[in-house]
Amino acid sequence: MIIRFFILVGFLTILTVGAFYGPFLISTAASNQKATEVDQVTDPTAGHVLDMFRFEPDFVHLPVGTEVIFNNSRGQHTVNSISGLIPEGVKEISIANTSTSTRTLDVPGIYVLTCKIHGRYGMVMMIAIGEPETWTNPPETWTKKLTNHPGKKLDQLLARLKNEVG
Repeated sequence: MIIRFFILVGFLTILTVGAFYGPFLISTAASNQKATEVDQVTDPTAGHVLDMFRFEPDFVHLPVGTEVIFNNSRGQHTVNSISGLIPEGVKEISIANTSTSTRTLDVPGIYVLTCKIHGRYGMVMMIAIGEPETWTNPPETWTKKLTNHPGKKLDQLLARLKNEVG
């Protein structure tokens, strides 16, 4: 009988604590979502021009609301969204002259970013936010096309998007 009493008391304590603190714990876990870092790299030893100036990583698929930290946007490197290749209504991304800058990406869709200086060498990256069925700008709706090295890089990124996300 005493054992049953302690089991019941323990169970009721768990229920009470869970009911009181549960919502706090859930919201804390959601708000503590890990940020994703993107570095900007110049690699003179790269074997191909598309790899010499690059974002690392150059492709990420993230949940809605993820913070992205862009590192090394100083000197010759910048981060700029490409008009027509970001979700409609999203404010233009333009980062320059700072060692680090953070953006919260809370609109589902595909974000194509480039470096204003090295974009001509294929310094392009893609961030997919949310799941494909929620994207407001899936690639098949794009009217803007990139050419030369940026176009080749974007084609590579689109192939990765298709293979990794669907």
